[in-house]
Amino acid sequence: MIRLAVVDDHTLFRKSLSLLIDTFNQMTIVIEAGSGIELLKKLTTEPIDILLLDLQMPEMNGFDVCCQIKEMYPDIKILVLTLMNDLETVKKAITMGVNGYFTKNTSPKELESAILNMHDNGFYFEKNLTSIIKEINNNSRFKFDKNKELVFTMRELEIIELTAIGLKAKEIAEKLFISTKTVNAHKQNIQQKYGFETMMSAILYCVHHNIIDLHNIDKNR
Repeated sequence: MIRLAVVDDHTLFRKSLSLLIDTFNQMTIVIEAGSGIELLKKLTTEPIDILLLDLQMPEMNGFDVCCQIKEMYPDIKILVLTLMNDLETVKKAITMGVNGYFTKNTSPKELESAILNMHDNGFYFEKNLTSIIKEINNNSRFKFDKNKELVFTMRELEIIELTAIGLKAKEIAEKLFISTKTVNAHKQNIQQKYGFETMMSAILYCVHHNIIDLHNIDKNR
């Protein structure tokens, strides 16, 4: 069972979202919080797997909450759920290492799919993932370390590209004729070996350096 927390200062939205998610398979809401401060207090006694986080909140905004969670609970995956969809906000969220980004007008079915994919793959963005990557990649203010030239193995590139098109670990394993455990080990190794905070960061790096092709990703999504 996937354990989730919902943090949003709008009570009606938070309660409605919690009721919706409790109807989904394989997941349950264990924490509801109206602020980042309330969330951090509850996390001391209630472990979670995934955090659904609003960005626009008083006292402690979503970015501040994200920093605290990354430092104190690095294993928690963060899915931003917000009304904000401008490039600068999305870019800032990605560079902070969030695992997913959704606007609040997303469909319930896609949200359920996103949570399941995040739990398995480590990240999931709204359907327009590739258009977001293109905008970020083409924005001159978003820079990767020019001195960081990485050489991936063929197997690592297969894992990165198949993850980018949205395949789950089990599906990747079937496609490559390896075990799910081996796929997850490859993902963990890619992050640790090359210093990526998330698989999303690895994908962005490969797109930026033309190691994987966005057109191929588009065709396979």
